[in-house]
Amino acid sequence: MLEFRGEWEAATGEKLSKAEATILWVSRKLRGSKEAPGISTSTALQYVQNVKSAEKRVGVPLDSQALRDFERSLKRQGALRPQKQALPATEEDVAKAIARERHTDTMLALALAWRGAARVADVTGLKAGDVTRQKDFLAINWSDTKSDPFKLGVTTGIVLPEHLDSILEKKLRRKAPQDRLLATSYRRMSAALKRVRKGLTGHSLRRGAAASLLDAGLSLEEIRRVTRHSSIEALVRYLPAGKIALAAETAAASRKL
Repeated sequence: MLEFRGEWEAATGEKLSKAEATILWVSRKLRGSKEAPGISTSTALQYVQNVKSAEKRVGVPLDSQALRDFERSLKRQGALRPQKQALPATEEDVAKAIARERHTDTMLALALAWRGAARVADVTGLKAGDVTRQKDFLAINWSDTKSDPFKLGVTTGIVLPEHLDSILEKKLRRKAPQDRLLATSYRRMSAALKRVRKGLTGHSLRRGAAASLLDAGLSLEEIRRVTRHSSIEALVRYLPAGKIALAAETAAASRKL
Protein backbone atom coordinates (compact mmCIF):
# COMPACT_ATOMS: atom_id res chain seq x y z
CA MET A 1 0.00 0.00 0.00
CA LEU A 2 2.87 2.38 0.76
CA GLU A 3 4.31 1.67 -2.71
CA PHE A 4 0.95 2.46 -4.29
CA ARG A 5 0.72 5.71 -2.35
CA GLY A 6 4.17 6.77 -3.54
CA GLU A 7 3.42 5.83 -7.16
CA TRP A 8 0.14 7.75 -7.09
CA GLU A 9 1.77 10.90 -5.72
CA ALA A 10 4.63 10.67 -8.24
CA ALA A 11 2.21 10.23 -11.17
CA THR A 12 -0.42 12.81 -10.22
CA GLY A 13 1.36 15.19 -7.85
CA GLU A 14 -1.59 14.69 -5.51
CA LYS A 15 -0.87 13.82 -1.88
CA LEU A 16 -3.11 11.19 -0.39
CA SER A 17 -4.01 10.65 3.24
CA LYS A 18 -3.52 7.11 4.52
CA ALA A 19 -7.29 6.60 4.51
CA GLU A 20 -7.62 7.82 0.90
CA ALA A 21 -4.69 5.67 -0.20
CA THR A 22 -6.25 2.62 1.49
CA ILE A 23 -9.59 3.13 -0.31
CA LEU A 24 -7.94 3.59 -3.73
CA TRP A 25 -5.52 0.69 -3.24
CA VAL A 26 -8.25 -1.76 -2.15
CA SER A 27 -10.59 -0.54 -4.92
CA ARG A 28 -7.91 -1.32 -7.52
CA LYS A 29 -7.48 -4.81 -6.08
CA LEU A 30 -11.25 -5.35 -6.27
CA ARG A 31 -11.26 -4.48 -9.97
CA GLY A 32 -8.25 -6.68 -10.75
CA SER A 33 -5.85 -6.39 -13.67
CA LYS A 34 -4.38 -8.40 -16.54
CA GLU A 35 -1.91 -10.00 -14.11
CA ALA A 36 -4.40 -10.92 -11.38
CA PRO A 37 -8.19 -11.31 -11.06
CA GLY A 38 -10.16 -9.03 -8.77
CA ILE A 39 -10.22 -9.99 -5.10
CA SER A 40 -13.46 -10.86 -3.26
CA THR A 41 -15.26 -8.38 -1.01
CA SER A 42 -14.31 -10.46 2.04
CA THR A 43 -10.62 -10.26 1.08
CA ALA A 44 -10.97 -6.51 0.41
CA LEU A 45 -12.50 -6.07 3.86
CA GLN A 46 -9.61 -8.07 5.35
CA TYR A 47 -7.10 -5.74 3.64
CA VAL A 48 -8.84 -2.67 5.11
CA GLN A 49 -8.86 -4.22 8.58
CA ASN A 50 -5.19 -5.21 8.25
CA VAL A 51 -4.19 -1.62 7.40
CA LYS A 52 -6.23 -0.28 10.33
CA SER A 53 -4.65 -2.84 12.68
CA ALA A 54 -1.14 -1.98 11.48
CA GLU A 55 -1.73 1.75 11.98
CA LYS A 56 -3.23 1.19 15.43
CA ARG A 57 -0.23 -0.95 16.36
CA VAL A 58 2.17 1.92 15.68
CA GLY A 59 -0.03 4.33 17.63
CA VAL A 60 -1.63 6.18 14.69
CA PRO A 61 -5.18 4.78 14.40
CA LEU A 62 -6.99 5.62 11.15
CA ASP A 63 -10.10 7.69 11.87
CA SER A 64 -11.83 8.66 8.63
CA GLN A 65 -15.54 8.86 7.81
CA ALA A 66 -14.76 7.97 4.19
CA LEU A 67 -12.90 4.80 5.27
CA ARG A 68 -15.73 3.83 7.64
CA ASP A 69 -18.27 4.27 4.82
CA PHE A 70 -16.08 2.22 2.48
CA GLU A 71 -15.82 -0.54 5.08
CA ARG A 72 -19.60 -0.57 5.59
CA SER A 73 -20.10 -0.76 1.81
CA LEU A 74 -17.83 -3.82 1.60
CA LYS A 75 -19.74 -5.49 4.44
CA ARG A 76 -23.06 -4.85 2.66
CA GLN A 77 -21.73 -6.27 -0.62
CA GLY A 78 -20.44 -9.35 1.17
CA ALA A 79 -23.81 -9.91 2.85
CA LEU A 80 -25.72 -9.59 -0.43
CA ARG A 81 -23.36 -11.80 -2.45
CA PRO A 82 -23.21 -15.44 -1.28
CA GLN A 83 -19.61 -16.49 -0.71
CA LYS A 84 -18.42 -19.10 -3.19
CA GLN A 85 -15.68 -21.51 -2.24
CA ALA A 86 -13.38 -23.00 -4.85
CA LEU A 87 -13.70 -26.68 -5.68
CA PRO A 88 -10.91 -28.43 -3.71
CA ALA A 89 -8.13 -30.02 -5.75
CA THR A 90 -6.74 -33.45 -4.94
CA GLU A 91 -3.12 -34.59 -4.86
CA GLU A 92 -3.80 -36.50 -8.08
CA ASP A 93 -5.17 -33.33 -9.76
CA VAL A 94 -2.03 -31.40 -8.85
CA ALA A 95 0.31 -34.19 -9.97
CA LYS A 96 -1.45 -34.36 -13.36
CA ALA A 97 -1.39 -30.57 -13.78
CA ILE A 98 2.35 -30.47 -13.06
CA ALA A 99 3.04 -33.40 -15.43
CA ARG A 100 1.14 -31.73 -18.29
CA GLU A 101 2.52 -28.22 -17.74
CA ARG A 102 5.48 -27.11 -19.86
CA HIS A 103 6.16 -23.79 -18.12
CA THR A 104 8.62 -24.57 -15.32
CA ASP A 105 7.71 -21.57 -13.15
CA THR A 106 4.05 -22.62 -13.20
CA MET A 107 5.03 -26.21 -12.35
CA LEU A 108 7.00 -24.96 -9.35
CA ALA A 109 4.22 -22.59 -8.27
CA LEU A 110 1.64 -25.41 -8.34
CA ALA A 111 3.91 -27.61 -6.21
CA LEU A 112 4.76 -24.87 -3.71
CA ALA A 113 1.12 -23.82 -3.31
CA TRP A 114 0.03 -27.43 -2.74
CA ARG A 115 2.87 -28.44 -0.40
CA GLY A 116 2.64 -25.16 1.52
CA ALA A 117 -1.20 -24.94 1.56
CA ALA A 118 -0.59 -21.40 0.32
CA ARG A 119 -2.58 -18.79 -1.52
CA VAL A 120 -1.53 -18.29 -5.13
CA ALA A 121 -0.74 -14.64 -4.36
CA ASP A 122 1.63 -15.77 -1.59
CA VAL A 123 3.49 -18.05 -4.01
CA THR A 124 3.68 -15.61 -6.93
CA GLY A 125 4.85 -12.91 -4.51
CA LEU A 126 7.84 -14.92 -3.27
CA LYS A 127 11.32 -13.50 -3.76
CA ALA A 128 14.40 -15.68 -4.17
CA GLY A 129 15.61 -14.65 -0.71
CA ASP A 130 12.40 -16.01 0.86
CA VAL A 131 13.55 -19.58 0.12
CA THR A 132 16.46 -21.12 2.01
CA ARG A 133 17.65 -24.70 1.87
CA GLN A 134 17.87 -26.63 5.11
CA LYS A 135 19.25 -30.15 5.49
CA ASP A 136 16.09 -32.07 4.57
CA PHE A 137 13.63 -29.41 3.43
CA LEU A 138 13.10 -25.93 2.01
CA ALA A 139 12.30 -23.15 4.48
CA ILE A 140 9.79 -20.74 2.91
CA ASN A 141 9.39 -17.32 4.49
CA TRP A 142 5.93 -16.08 3.52
CA SER A 143 6.87 -12.43 3.87
CA ASP A 144 3.92 -10.90 1.99
CA THR A 145 0.62 -12.56 2.91
CA LYS A 146 -2.72 -11.34 4.21
CA SER A 147 -2.35 -13.85 7.08
CA ASP A 148 0.53 -11.68 8.32
CA PRO A 149 -0.71 -8.05 8.23
CA PHE A 150 2.33 -6.72 10.12
CA LYS A 151 4.78 -8.33 7.65
CA LEU A 152 6.66 -10.13 10.41
CA GLY A 153 7.18 -13.14 8.17
CA VAL A 154 5.88 -16.68 8.71
CA THR A 155 8.21 -19.58 7.88
CA THR A 156 7.15 -23.12 6.99
CA GLY A 157 9.07 -26.16 5.79
CA ILE A 158 8.33 -27.81 2.43
CA VAL A 159 9.70 -30.88 0.68
CA LEU A 160 9.39 -30.85 -3.13
CA PRO A 161 9.60 -33.86 -5.47
CA GLU A 162 13.22 -34.43 -6.49
CA HIS A 163 12.89 -33.28 -10.12
CA LEU A 164 11.17 -30.02 -9.08
CA ASP A 165 13.63 -29.48 -6.24
CA SER A 166 16.55 -29.58 -8.70
CA ILE A 167 14.80 -27.10 -11.04
CA LEU A 168 14.23 -24.73 -8.12
CA GLU A 169 17.84 -25.10 -6.96
CA LYS A 170 19.15 -24.00 -10.39
CA LYS A 171 16.73 -21.07 -10.40
CA LEU A 172 17.85 -19.92 -6.94
CA ARG A 173 21.50 -19.94 -8.02
CA ARG A 174 20.74 -17.53 -10.88
CA LYS A 175 18.70 -15.02 -8.88
CA ALA A 176 19.55 -12.27 -6.42
CA PRO A 177 17.66 -12.40 -3.07
CA GLN A 178 15.42 -9.47 -4.02
CA ASP A 179 14.42 -10.97 -7.41
CA ARG A 180 10.94 -12.31 -7.94
CA LEU A 181 11.22 -16.09 -7.74
CA LEU A 182 8.52 -17.26 -10.18
CA ALA A 183 7.22 -15.58 -13.34
CA THR A 184 3.70 -16.98 -13.39
CA SER A 185 0.18 -15.85 -12.44
CA TYR A 186 -3.15 -16.90 -10.96
CA ARG A 187 -4.65 -17.24 -14.45
CA ARG A 188 -1.83 -19.45 -15.69
CA MET A 189 -2.03 -21.72 -12.65
CA SER A 190 -5.83 -21.93 -12.90
CA ALA A 191 -5.57 -22.83 -16.60
CA ALA A 192 -3.17 -25.69 -15.75
CA LEU A 193 -5.64 -27.08 -13.22
CA LYS A 194 -8.69 -26.64 -15.48
CA ARG A 195 -7.00 -28.78 -18.12
CA VAL A 196 -7.10 -31.60 -15.56
CA ARG A 197 -10.59 -31.05 -14.11
CA LYS A 198 -13.27 -28.51 -14.98
CA GLY A 199 -14.12 -26.16 -12.12
CA LEU A 200 -10.68 -26.07 -10.51
CA THR A 201 -9.02 -22.69 -9.95
CA GLY A 202 -5.84 -21.43 -8.35
CA HIS A 203 -7.58 -21.28 -4.97
CA SER A 204 -8.48 -24.98 -5.29
CA LEU A 205 -4.88 -25.73 -4.30
CA ARG A 206 -5.17 -24.21 -0.83
CA ARG A 207 -8.61 -25.67 -0.16
CA GLY A 208 -7.56 -29.10 -1.38
CA ALA A 209 -4.34 -29.04 0.62
CA ALA A 210 -6.25 -28.19 3.81
CA ALA A 211 -8.75 -31.00 3.15
CA SER A 212 -5.91 -33.48 2.50
CA LEU A 213 -4.34 -32.59 5.86
CA LEU A 214 -7.68 -33.29 7.55
CA ASP A 215 -7.84 -36.65 5.74
CA ALA A 216 -4.32 -37.39 6.99
CA GLY A 217 -5.56 -37.11 10.58
CA LEU A 218 -4.22 -33.68 11.61
CA SER A 219 -6.26 -31.71 14.13
CA LEU A 220 -7.84 -28.38 13.15
CA GLU A 221 -5.20 -26.49 15.16
CA GLU A 222 -2.38 -28.40 13.46
CA ILE A 223 -3.91 -27.63 10.05
CA ARG A 224 -4.34 -23.96 11.00
CA ARG A 225 -0.62 -23.71 11.74
CA VAL A 226 0.18 -25.06 8.26
CA THR A 227 -2.36 -22.94 6.39
CA ARG A 228 -1.64 -19.85 8.54
CA HIS A 229 -5.35 -19.00 8.94
CA SER A 230 -6.02 -16.32 11.55
CA SER A 231 -8.42 -18.56 13.50
CA ILE A 232 -10.05 -22.00 13.56
CA GLU A 233 -13.32 -20.32 12.48
CA ALA A 234 -11.65 -18.96 9.32
CA LEU A 235 -10.13 -22.39 8.58
CA VAL A 236 -13.41 -24.27 9.00
CA ARG A 237 -14.95 -22.32 6.09
CA TYR A 238 -12.33 -24.00 3.86
CA LEU A 239 -13.14 -27.54 4.89
CA PRO A 240 -16.07 -29.77 3.85
CA ALA A 241 -18.52 -29.98 6.77
CA GLY A 242 -18.88 -33.74 6.32
CA LYS A 243 -15.13 -34.29 6.63
CA ILE A 244 -14.94 -32.14 9.78
CA ALA A 245 -17.76 -34.15 11.39
CA LEU A 246 -16.10 -37.45 10.41
CA ALA A 247 -12.72 -36.28 11.78
CA ALA A 248 -14.38 -35.26 15.06
CA GLU A 249 -16.11 -38.67 15.36
CA THR A 250 -12.84 -40.50 14.62
CA ALA A 251 -10.96 -38.42 17.22
CA ALA A 252 -13.68 -39.05 19.81
CA ALA A 253 -13.63 -42.79 19.11
CA SER A 254 -9.83 -42.96 19.42
CA ARG A 255 -9.96 -41.22 22.82
CA LYS A 256 -12.32 -43.91 24.11
CA LEU A 257 -9.93 -46.74 23.17
